[in-house]
Amino acid sequence: MTKYLLLIGLVWVVWWLWRKSRMSSRAGPAGRTTVQREAERMVQCARCGVNQPVSESILVKGRYYCCAAHLDDSASDDA
Repeated sequence: MTKYLLLIGLVWVVWWLWRKSRMSSRAGPAGRTTVQREAERMVQCARCGVNQPVSESILVKGRYYCCAAHLDDSASDDA
């Protein structure tokens, strides 16, 4: 019975050391700085109202669209 308890204890210690070493490797080196991006302005699609970044939207005649299909739909409604 004692040898089973020792074996269970040894397995637990090996698992704990393995987990601890894995967690420390994920943290990265100390003093490492992360680059933060600035928040981008969000705009609303004139057709469906979805909010998205300005860089991903289509600007036509002062109105923003989320995709070319909504731009085409809006152009056909105006005609």
